[in-house]
Amino acid sequence: MRKIVASDTIRLNHSIEKVWSVISDIPSYIKWWPKAVNLEIVKATPEIVGTVLKASPLGGKSFSTMVDEIIPYQKIKIKYFDGLYQGNGFWIIENENQETIVTYKVDLKIVDPFTKLISYILPVSKIHSLIFKKILGNLEMYIERK
Repeated sequence: MRKIVASDTIRLNHSIEKVWSVISDIPSYIKWWPKAVNLEIVKATPEIVGTVLKASPLGGKSFSTMVDEIIPYQKIKIKYFDGLYQGNGFWIIENENQETIVTYKVDLKIVDPFTKLISYILPVSKIHSLIFKKILGNLEMYIERK
């Protein structure tokens, strides 16, 4: 079984409340995620759980995610359920020394045959991390503009 396992972190000089207000505003992701991810809000729910996103990175094959669980100011569990991957991702928010630490972790099974084949050649977990480093940098810039 081919997988993507990654964990990426950024330390932000913003309150946990300010960071949480952006991380938990799932429809706002289209404002700060890289355009190349081609993010689409399929379904937005007021309670956040059940919100569905679809991504088509670089215009390629897509995958869908759904917010599965929320622990306010701590964690958002994202279920990858359709397309390239199956598994879970987690936004983890922590407060430490007047900083907010934001981590995104994934443990995904690659289900798309072509992507599975590519994973033998390319370091897909590292590629995921490169993309998420950009996402986390965009998060920081977006929060600073708010």
